[in-house]
Amino acid sequence: MRHDVVYLIKNDVDSEELRYSLRSVCMNFPFRKVVIVGGKPSDIHPDIYIEDIQIGSTKWEKAKHSLLKALSCEELTDDIWLFNDDFFVMDQVKEHADVNYFNGTLEKRVIDLKRKNPSGSNYISNLDQLRRHLIVKNKDTLSFALHLPMLINRKKALDLLSSNLHVTCMFRSLYGNYYEIDCQYMKDVKVYDCEKIPDTPFISTTDKTFREGKVGTFLRKYFDKPCQYEITEEERLRDQIKENYDEEGEIRYEQ
Repeated sequence: MRHDVVYLIKNDVDSEELRYSLRSVCMNFPFRKVVIVGGKPSDIHPDIYIEDIQIGSTKWEKAKHSLLKALSCEELTDDIWLFNDDFFVMDQVKEHADVNYFNGTLEKRVIDLKRKNPSGSNYISNLDQLRRHLIVKNKDTLSFALHLPMLINRKKALDLLSSNLHVTCMFRSLYGNYYEIDCQYMKDVKVYDCEKIPDTPFISTTDKTFREGKVGTFLRKYFDKPCQYEITEEERLRDQIKENYDEEGEIRYEQ
């Protein structure tokens, strides 16, 4: 059975990256339905939309609020693929290739981040909090914090979040280690360099590299055809014309 692809979207998101991500999914990724949770651009129509005015003081808390809504939605498949709007599927993914990825350990990630930022940050603190939490629970401490799709089970994820409310972020690493999911090692595919165009099965961009970098130009050319989830100019014009007529087909006049 194919799984639903779920995007957790900020309420004020720009639609451009999302449009190209959806094109890449339609071209290369096996799925049942596309689901958007949170904000929805007016020119995107997913199979399922779950509105969510995200609550929280940080982006992790807001994402978690939308994630809980998705996990609780019985319309969705039992297992779902978590996507971000800046994930792009570059190669054809085989049917039933249910693979998750990790890229090292939380210990190494904490050390690397502290080396770059000796004064620390909330992100580093939360990462180290999760590492210690997993050790206490006698779990592995792999890092699943990659910019790649992740397959999760809705019920398992909902149970996990409900019983670990004090863990404020790093859901992917929390889930992956708690349930000891099958996984493969892969380097992260996030592109931070405006001059770089990677040859990888997935690509993830920043706002800057998508807007100004060579990788953004490449993606826009590579996925140049609209997909079924986009509203075209012709459709938008047709909808505008329809708004000028009532149910009997008579032209509406201003009162």
